[in-house]
Amino acid sequence: MRALVALTALLLLLSPLSVETVQAAEPDYGSGQFHELDLYFYGDLDGGSGSFNTTAPTSDSDTESDCPQDGNRLGVTGGRNWEDVGSWFSPAFNTNATARGTVPFEIWAMATSGSVKDVQFRATLVVPDGQGFESLQSETETRTVNNNASHFSTSFSLDGENQIDRGQTIRVDLEYSGGDDWQPFGGSSDQIVVLTSSQNHSAGIAIELDHFRAEFPRIEVDHAREVVEVEARLLSAFGSEDLQLETWGLEVRGTSSGTHVTVAGGVLEDSNGESLRVKWEWAYNEDEAPSDTYYLTVSCGDIQDNEWESSGDERLYLVVHQSDIDNYVGWEDVSINGATNSTTVTTGKPFAIAITIRTAGDPAIGYNPVPVVVYYSHNNGPLVLAHDTFTFVTPGESSTVSFALAFDSPGSYTLRIVLDEEDYALETDETNNMVEYSLTVADGDSGLVSGDWFESLQDLDTMTLGIGGVAVLVILGVVMALRRSRSDDMVWDDDDEF
Repeated sequence: MRALVALTALLLLLSPLSVETVQAAEPDYGSGQFHELDLYFYGDLDGGSGSFNTTAPTSDSDTESDCPQDGNRLGVTGGRNWEDVGSWFSPAFNTNATARGTVPFEIWAMATSGSVKDVQFRATLVVPDGQGFESLQSETETRTVNNNASHFSTSFSLDGENQIDRGQTIRVDLEYSGGDDWQPFGGSSDQIVVLTSSQNHSAGIAIELDHFRAEFPRIEVDHAREVVEVEARLLSAFGSEDLQLETWGLEVRGTSSGTHVTVAGGVLEDSNGESLRVKWEWAYNEDEAPSDTYYLTVSCGDIQDNEWESSGDERLYLVVHQSDIDNYVGWEDVSINGATNSTTVTTGKPFAIAITIRTAGDPAIGYNPVPVVVYYSHNNGPLVLAHDTFTFVTPGESSTVSFALAFDSPGSYTLRIVLDEEDYALETDETNNMVEYSLTVADGDSGLVSGDWFESLQDLDTMTLGIGGVAVLVILGVVMALRRSRSDDMVWDDDDEF
């Protein structure tokens, strides 16, 4: 039995079928576009914590955070006494994001009473990394601090590209240590404060981030007005206040025709602190745009004058010429491992699906995008999405879409293939866009091999046929050996043969 399964797997690996394997979608952590953002510290750390964001200080007044006086002096052995000052937190991220690169850090300090020599700060940067958190620690230079503000700086280096999930935060912890000599009696009364939140003494970090996102809750073709209505949500990890109004733009690109259009205008529909909702109307006939599948890209500026772009996963299937077009698929146009109508496959083994889409109508239509969606149901259960793609079919011609699937549970399956499910094209016949295919999935532990699978060997090249032929002979040899071993327990008819 194990020999049968092993040889079956070998022949599957040798098969020259060209298929697309279905994989789970990965979370979106960015488009690959990074900008260095200045993140400014705010808040009095005397309460334990402050915050930072992308808004630059506009006040002339400093925020002062006290450094613990117990840290002013060295220890009895001459080592530094590190004391906690507090922490700054970013807001919870409004989008998934990716951080990378070198992260500069800077603060200011001054004495409100006395002075302390050899003051030093130690900062810890804590950044999510997809698996947990990366924690980096770095110390500033040492300086004598008096009633004049002194600048302190250091930097961190992220190991790679850190993935930050929506709702997570970045944190910066601060510790303080002075270099005054140790004294056996009495504490230090000198007071050092950290200065932040002012134009003269802005403090914070700078970090490379990819965090801008665009979502498209509505893309609708109005054929009567010959426009495409597009609504987009523009999101920054730091909320809608991080984005500049009236700096947005929309670009439309055709995948086959090469059409590239910049859509003018864009009207703000809503701003709710989380996102900006902007609406465009694209007059596609004025731009002489052909029928095609289009991808949309939204751009927007932020308050630090960075320009961001984001392309969603949504696709616009635009069929401009509506006369005499009909996309259709029949039961004979769907095959699994070469078999039409119905077949049997084995659990855990990939099988090849080929769907031929045909189009009738006006051959002058140069680009006719046809969305193809495949669902499945198990033992008459609910429909589940299995595959989503599109192809181009010129009227009078056909196109074949191929991919691979595998099911882990045995039983009866129904595959439902639907063309143009959202009715992007106004067809002369809307009733021939769906077909169903019956599929039986046998338990792989049974060792059963479908006859249709053996028949598919006829489509292989000569070399593969030779290898497959040898393997089939070995399989038959194993089967004959198994039958001989059971001959004492089974009765064979005289005309039994292989």
